[in-house]
Amino acid sequence: MLGLVVGLALMLAGVTTSNGQALAQQPPLTLAVGDQEWLGQPGRITRTAVGRGDVVEAQVLDPRSLLVTAVGPGSTTLKVWTAGASQPRETLIQVRPAGGEGLEGEYSLAPHSSSAEIRGVTRSLERHDQAVSRFATPPIDASQQLGPVQVQTDIRVVEVNRSRMASAGFFIGRNQAGSTRFALGRSDETLDFLSGGAVAPNAGDGGFSIIQVNTSGVLSAISALSANGFAYTLAEPSLVSLSGQTASFLAGGEFPFPVQSGDDEISVDFKEFGIRLQLTPTVLDERRIMLKVAPEVSELDFSRGVQTAGVAVPALNVRRTDTTVQLGNGESFIISGLVSRNIIQSVDKIPGLGDIPVIGSFFRSTRLDRDEKELVMIVTPHLVRPLAAGVDLGPMPGEAFEDYDPNFLELMFDPRDAQEIQRVSEVGFSP
Repeated sequence: MLGLVVGLALMLAGVTTSNGQALAQQPPLTLAVGDQEWLGQPGRITRTAVGRGDVVEAQVLDPRSLLVTAVGPGSTTLKVWTAGASQPRETLIQVRPAGGEGLEGEYSLAPHSSSAEIRGVTRSLERHDQAVSRFATPPIDASQQLGPVQVQTDIRVVEVNRSRMASAGFFIGRNQAGSTRFALGRSDETLDFLSGGAVAPNAGDGGFSIIQVNTSGVLSAISALSANGFAYTLAEPSLVSLSGQTASFLAGGEFPFPVQSGDDEISVDFKEFGIRLQLTPTVLDERRIMLKVAPEVSELDFSRGVQTAGVAVPALNVRRTDTTVQLGNGESFIISGLVSRNIIQSVDKIPGLGDIPVIGSFFRSTRLDRDEKELVMIVTPHLVRPLAAGVDLGPMPGEAFEDYDPNFLELMFDPRDAQEIQRVSEVGFSP
């Protein structure tokens, strides 16, 4: 009988302990900063405790309920003691910063002591900026951007002879309607070979203008001008840079100039001049690129030079601009408007007779020619990816002809005709 009583006592003790443990652990609670949550209790509240008061505040409303207010981001525990319970009810509360709504499926938030941490992947930089701007305190950014993040920028620098084009009846520039045209004859009446809308600031004399055009149309027009001597390609580089990084290009040179120090010592420094172009691409998504472009053109001017340490140092005529454009993958834009004008004086005379005073003017003629040239830059950005490791690149251009040793027939005739002649000569003719 005594054993039965002891067994029942132990069973009751086990049930009490089990119930106490069940009441001790409560489901976790997730709130945003500023949210409030009502928590009901099974018994009369005798005591409450919060691990971190800068994260959660607890206020007892009545003997059986309390109000939890999320104060700051982070995580903490709330313990509530009730009458008749041997263990407190413990609740894990996580508080995320306000502004994280709508990020589900693309980003996830991890609370920290001072701010939130954004995790996840995105294909759009604009979407990422919108997500970050929701938070009052800048979050810790641990997100990643998918898609290509390298940009290859193809640049073609062309010098166009405006004087020769004008004499041939060509027009390139802005017409009365404000559109940019490359036309034959008068710009307001004739057929356009190339037309596009202006993107960045209008250019005055000697300034810059930026035009967004169709890639195939502008390259065809430039090729036609080059083939007929109206344009000359100065450089054709191709630059590859990461998104957000700056790539630069210089086609020109450096000229030395002396620099005198305080102890009368003279050192030589070098100053760059020529055609400079700095590009900073930013990949917005898989189809759009924002490109910050800063072209600069400088040339030596000895007429405004100075004398230093007995050396004539030329001045620099510099023209530069800085702008940002947005365009699609593979689209092109033109930087133009840098016009140089030179007056050329030509004197034709009969030797000897043209130098006689007074009457020599009858045997001499003077002609003034105006030479106008315009510098044009065609810029085309492309989104690129590196080749995978171990990919067979195939033969390089010209590699197939390294061991090519043509015979006499192949030198004199087309290779296919030479093979046919050789075959006939080997077979011969039947009578």
